[in-house]
Amino acid sequence: MSKCRKIILIICPLAALYLFCLPRQLFSPAYSAVLYGGDGTLMGARISVDGQWRFPPADEVPEKFEKCIISYEDKRFRRHFGVDLLAIGRALRLNTLHHRTVSGASTITMQVIRLSRPDSPRSLPEKIREAVLATRLELRCSKREILLMYASNAPFGGNVVGLEAAAWRYFGRPAEELSWAESATLAVLPNAPAMIHPGRNRDKLRSKRDFLLQKLLDEGIIDETEYTLAIEEPLPEKPLPMPDPAYHFLERMRASRGDGKIESSLDPALQRRVNQIAKARFSEFHANLVDNMGILVLKVDTGEVLAYYGNTRGLAPSLRGTDVDMIPAPRSSGSTLKPLLYAAMLQGGQILPTTLVKDTPYRHESFSPRNYSRNYEGAVPADEVIQRSLNVPCVRMLEQYGVQEFIDLLHSAGFGGIDRGADHYGLSLILGGAEISLEELTGAYRTMAAKLAGADDESTRRLALGKGAVRLTFEALSKAGRPEEEASWMRFGPDRRIAWKTGTSWGNRDAWCVGVNRGYAVGVWVGNSDGEGRSGMTGVSYAAPVMFEVFSSLPRAGWFEMPEEELVQLAVCRKSGLPAGPCCPETDTLWVPDIERRPDECRYHRTVHLSPDGRWQVNSSCCPEGEMLEEVRFVLPPAMEWYYSQVHADYRPLPPRHPDFEAGTDTRNTIEIIYPLHNTTVVLTRALDGSQQGFVARAACADPEAELWWHLDGHYAGSTRNPHDFKLSPAPGRHTLTVTAPDGSERRIRFTVK
Repeated sequence: MSKCRKIILIICPLAALYLFCLPRQLFSPAYSAVLYGGDGTLMGARISVDGQWRFPPADEVPEKFEKCIISYEDKRFRRHFGVDLLAIGRALRLNTLHHRTVSGASTITMQVIRLSRPDSPRSLPEKIREAVLATRLELRCSKREILLMYASNAPFGGNVVGLEAAAWRYFGRPAEELSWAESATLAVLPNAPAMIHPGRNRDKLRSKRDFLLQKLLDEGIIDETEYTLAIEEPLPEKPLPMPDPAYHFLERMRASRGDGKIESSLDPALQRRVNQIAKARFSEFHANLVDNMGILVLKVDTGEVLAYYGNTRGLAPSLRGTDVDMIPAPRSSGSTLKPLLYAAMLQGGQILPTTLVKDTPYRHESFSPRNYSRNYEGAVPADEVIQRSLNVPCVRMLEQYGVQEFIDLLHSAGFGGIDRGADHYGLSLILGGAEISLEELTGAYRTMAAKLAGADDESTRRLALGKGAVRLTFEALSKAGRPEEEASWMRFGPDRRIAWKTGTSWGNRDAWCVGVNRGYAVGVWVGNSDGEGRSGMTGVSYAAPVMFEVFSSLPRAGWFEMPEEELVQLAVCRKSGLPAGPCCPETDTLWVPDIERRPDECRYHRTVHLSPDGRWQVNSSCCPEGEMLEEVRFVLPPAMEWYYSQVHADYRPLPPRHPDFEAGTDTRNTIEIIYPLHNTTVVLTRALDGSQQGFVARAACADPEAELWWHLDGHYAGSTRNPHDFKLSPAPGRHTLTVTAPDGSERRIRFTVK
């Protein structure tokens, strides 16, 4: 074998060994979970699973730290190939002269190798191995990449690893914003992190920092003024806590994505402002033992999360449930879903914005809802029903629309938590019978706003509502009307218009408010995470003020354009809100959805014939046609009329029928039993002597002077004239109540007495 071939056989394995001696990935540590806002601001961090503060690698090493570390550790870093022969010669000479190690020769590249092999012994063979691997690393990576590996993995004392984590732990800001003195302090720490630490050995730390600053001055890297200012800067005190303005958001992202770098759309300034608002309101709420709160702000056009306040964590010691993130937590919806029903019925042509909805006592099987005020108005325009959040009219609307159909609509709006059928929820769905989350609620209103604003994404395409219905719904929600218990509220001027809705769940357990404009959707929940209700806690009194304060912190975003391509103008009766009929004396022109199906023409205005003096209703059986007065009157059914007339002083009931009036073909039933309702249970009370007391039944009749006859279980009980209130004293058990009028009208109900 020739000498040349022998050399090749020796060199090739050595070359291959050298080529593959360096692992493909030098570092694979456990990183901290680190959250950044939309502008790159640090929004929070969590210690890694191995107990270290170790941020994911940055993209660049800050210039000041780069100059400091090269000057202090490896001044020929830019010129050597991983091993500094001059430094090795100097170290050998000094260490031999002093008979101990007084100088090292490790380059930054060699230190990177050592950092990647933390369990390797500190011996001469290991030093040789580090030198070889360092030269191989220089062939693989640029000087910038090597320096970045060092800055990302060097120890900085205690459990702090990496430059960025050290900058935040010791100085409370990113590494790129550090001063020369601060950069120099961190540059000397990796040299002996166990001995020199900001919390101890402060004289040694200052001495080393000042030595480096003098070196920077001597090398012309800083001038005399910069040196003078830097030398006067104090050393850092004990490590600082990491910023944590979005605790629950970080925990949620960490649970879904794991540790590492987490980029978000959070607006740092807005998040801080939202936190301040929550803190300011907390003392007021806590006085009523209301301890928890959630606030969510979304950008309408993109759906991005701009602020996320999951709960009142850290505001007071021993608060209950503050670790619970209330934004995805399921809670009773209260009245917050009513506007979606209104929009759905507008789109389906079942109502128009001002259509009268019946507001009288209602019962469906065992479900008997009541308005918050415990009063009834007979008939209320649909848009006012939504503005004032009236319960009974909304239940009647849901019954007309269909519970399952409404569930399907809610699914299209993103309410995935409503996952059971119509039989489970029933009509109580519209009053809080289902659980939703603040995330779903705010997202649904954001989706409606985004669709109206013209955004095209998965959520807007899925939403089964058109722009026209949404625009009319937002128009109603932006008006001022609210029920009596919601009279105290903050109203923005027309230049900052907001469509908003409150909600309060049964037992005052949940207070909701959600609002949208052209740019933003804001949702607020207030309550106790354990479900305890508190007296006086309503959506308007607790959640709405928070929502309006958040909107005050947002840029002006304007209002929505009218989507005229999906709307048409229609003449409607001013009184009934239905399409105007030939008898309607006054009409308004409204924007309505451009659909084929619409409610029938107004049925409440009709022509009536009166006696010459106007005292009686007449027909040809009791008055010559030439003497009759013909009038158009607004006439409601008896029960609606009874309640409507209590709150509308201008309502004119029809006069009674003339004694000689023959009904003929007029077969309308003029009687309604107002109380008790059909299939209800009446619980009787007892007097002080132990005797059982009765109750007062009530009926309404279209003829104000008619005498009504009352029968209980087929036996005549008595008669009444207006008002038709009749006291009954039935025995416990099942009963039948029948009321009749002179014109042959009759009403019959069944009820149970206990």
